Amino acid sequence: MPVDGFADVNGGGSMLTVKDAVQAAEDWVRDLYPKSSLKHLRLEEVQLSDDEKTWHITLGWAEAAGRSNGLAAALNREVTAPPRVYKTLEVDAEGGGVRSMKIREVDG
Repeated sequence: MPVDGFADVNGGGSMLTVKDAVQAAEDWVRDLYPKSSLKHLRLEEVQLSDDEKTWHITLGWAEAAGRSNGLAAALNREVTAPPRVYKTLEVDAEGGGVRSMKIREVDG
């Protein structure tokens, strides 16, 4: 069942292109999260399910809460990238609705 406001962005009848599926996922995430928490949002992975009914779109962004104090970093001469958050969204391949969002664990 599609999540609020994103049912049938494709008009039905044909499969979404990968670009349309990614755009639906990005729009949904931008609508859900405050703009300030989506630093450096980017596409990480795309996969079409074996039955071709669902696009699995992984998006990642820098987590603002993990950033170190600029002064402390300068004094310690540390340059540390903020940790990234990864979420995999399931997008209906026909209607374009976002069905779910899950945490994507990344080793490393």
